[in-house]
Amino acid sequence: MAVPRSPDRWVFILLVVGLVGIGVAVALLVPARVLGDEEPPKPVMATVVDSGACGQGTDTVEWDAGGEKKQAKLDGCGHSKGETVEIVNTGGEMVSSAASVPVGLPVGRRLTALLLCMAALAGGFYAFLFRYAPLRAPAVLPAPRRPEPAA
Repeated sequence: MAVPRSPDRWVFILLVVGLVGIGVAVALLVPARVLGDEEPPKPVMATVVDSGACGQGTDTVEWDAGGEKKQAKLDGCGHSKGETVEIVNTGGEMVSSAASVPVGLPVGRRLTALLLCMAALAGGFYAFLFRYAPLRAPAVLPAPRRPEPAA
């Protein structure tokens, strides 16, 4: 007669799965500034001062930064002189169009770290099962009966 297994191990498995689910939700929904990431640069409206042809150069834009006018090259081309564009100043000599900057949560690094941790947990659990699993004796098959010789 077989001994029924206790349902305690299923409770443990469900607990681990639930905790991993909560960890995923926290890792993906916590704001980036809480984790120490810097705030993304805010878009600013700028006016195109000099237009460059797309094959020859970049446009030059001018915007108001705290009361003073600043000029920089725009990482783009083909705008007409006097046109207003939305830009993002990343702190260099060149500014980027706000439409070309990625928007949203930077979940790539978080998701990579989370998947690495889950892979490590799965490998550790497999090693635990391999090391501490009860060893089963190989099945012993009865020897086949030899037909009795007819007398």
